Amino acid sequence: MAAARGRRLRPLRGACVAAALAGLLAPALPARASASDASSSLTLTSITPVVDATGASSGSATIRGRLTNDGSTTLENPAVSVLLGEAEMTREGIDDWAKGDARVTGSALDREIATSRLVPGQSTTFELEVDGADLLPGRSWGAAPISVQSGQDQVHTFLGIHRAKEYEPLKMLWGVPVTLPSSNQLWAAPGDSRTRAWQAAAGPGSDLAQIASSAPRPGDLWLLDPLLLPDAVPADDTGLSRGEREVREDLARDLAAELDPDRTAVLPEADADVAAAAESDAARTLVRPRVTGGQEAAEALGARSDIAWPADDLIAGDRSAALERVYGSQPTVLVPRTALTDTAFTPDAFQTSRGGTPLLVSDPELSAVVGSLREDDDAVLATQRLVADSASVLGDLPGTSRTLLVVPPRSARPDPQAYRAMREAVADIPWTARGTLASPRATAPESPEQEIDIPDTLEDPPEPVLTDARARRVVADIATRRSVATVRADGPQWQRAVAASQVQLTSARWRSSQWHFRVLASRLHRDVTATGRQLEVASGEVNFFADTGRLQITVRNTSDVELHDLQVRLDPGSPILRIDGDPEPITVGPQSRRTVTVQASALAPGRVPIEVEVTDPKGRALAEPAELRVRVSPTGGWIYWGVALVALASVAFGTWRTVRRRPTPAAPADPEDS
Repeated sequence: MAAARGRRLRPLRGACVAAALAGLLAPALPARASASDASSSLTLTSITPVVDATGASSGSATIRGRLTNDGSTTLENPAVSVLLGEAEMTREGIDDWAKGDARVTGSALDREIATSRLVPGQSTTFELEVDGADLLPGRSWGAAPISVQSGQDQVHTFLGIHRAKEYEPLKMLWGVPVTLPSSNQLWAAPGDSRTRAWQAAAGPGSDLAQIASSAPRPGDLWLLDPLLLPDAVPADDTGLSRGEREVREDLARDLAAELDPDRTAVLPEADADVAAAAESDAARTLVRPRVTGGQEAAEALGARSDIAWPADDLIAGDRSAALERVYGSQPTVLVPRTALTDTAFTPDAFQTSRGGTPLLVSDPELSAVVGSLREDDDAVLATQRLVADSASVLGDLPGTSRTLLVVPPRSARPDPQAYRAMREAVADIPWTARGTLASPRATAPESPEQEIDIPDTLEDPPEPVLTDARARRVVADIATRRSVATVRADGPQWQRAVAASQVQLTSARWRSSQWHFRVLASRLHRDVTATGRQLEVASGEVNFFADTGRLQITVRNTSDVELHDLQVRLDPGSPILRIDGDPEPITVGPQSRRTVTVQASALAPGRVPIEVEVTDPKGRALAEPAELRVRVSPTGGWIYWGVALVALASVAFGTWRTVRRRPTPAAPADPEDS
């Protein structure tokens, strides 16, 4: 190992030459501050990813950064140094080193006194240089662990070294999700709050706007929600604000202009949860049309739509069969390496399972690194992590051409600029190259040893947000929406707005934001059932004293929308009262009532409950039925009984009088008298 480089002092303003020389000749002083009050932090702003040592020179790497005094006392002569670390350069060892914070002791590869005095809250820059000869001597290429340290802080990272090309470059393919964030405010009732949500999600400066500002580069793979394209932009008559429509129109236009079909995979509409659809018939009923919509959009664009991206990152033989039913044919399933039976080896991204399922296998370690990108500066350490991980993967089979796929976790939304910088760093790493989705779909391996195994069945997969019970409720709400739209005066406009929001309930993004799903689902349920609650039928008791006559029912509309083509249906609970034909369809204005008259016939006296229901033209109930209790007493009945009784009484009375007035016959004469 080369000796540590001499300390370099920055010129200090106002210092005399003698003082500067004295500072150079004297040993550097440690930062003077009490252990309890001293605190500093390091931020690395740039690193040479890989030292180029292919020529006569050993090459060097430059590390630049910022040292900040986070404590309450002034730091005197704070120094920053870089040292070689000790780590096993396996995937697990690389991850442990990157996450660790243990200080490294020993000789520094370089050291610099950042400034003479650093007051609390102040920052200063530093620059370190590492000679390539100090990195992996005797190795043709690879990555070494290093630690950049100040008096109170240390950052673990890696440096690459390249002396000779003795490998087949590792192709890098990067998934770039082009999807909406998981916010229910995007689908709230039209208004300022919803407009602000769209401006934050898709307006200037947003993540989506930054992605749409340039076409996917070689090695990029857009994972696109087709509902962000121009055909899905809402019309002017939907009641949405002008601000929202402009944001959505601008984003759709930019995406359409920059889209490259060869570097785009179209997802189901709304990035629907295909994993939930594989587990539930009701969810499949909702998701299948979204898959069809994505397939139609992809066909129009000339892009692929046969990539299924399960939100739970799982695959098995039974799920593969279920996804085939959802897609109509066997899709290629995008899952991380952890979904496979054997996860120790990093395979090529393009695979086929032993059962014949085409797979796109992503790298979980680098995918997690991408998911942690929050700001521009994060790209520096992420790039060095790429240097180390790619070297480790390549070292397994350096002579075999392979593709490594990196896709951010669904729950993450990496900073677009940092992610782009990490992807572009592929050009600075000699042993990596840009991959492409145009690689032929993996075919069946030639030998059993090459086959990729997946589980036969999924045991206890995580419960989706779109459970079977919730899916059935959404299915019922969709049926209610379609029914209500046929009687509302603003039916077409209202239905388009509600349907667009209901589609979003199928999205996989709610898995990381269940609260947002519940809020949206509850609001939409209230919206589609509101008309039924605002439609009232008067109930109570009615007397019907006639053989035939009319019954009157009052229907009240308490909504602010006119309702038309309402059908009133009466269902007597007893055959002693007959309804003679249904009434004609009625129209009830907003905040008004309408009386409906029906003809009825009484067949016998008694009490009859009548269920009164208001339906759409196809007979689907719109509101809760009301009960009308009718006391039936047909006029003809009691008259006939009265006449009969009078007749009987007359007959009886006449008979009685006849019997009473009959004369007594004379007694015969006594024979003796004669």
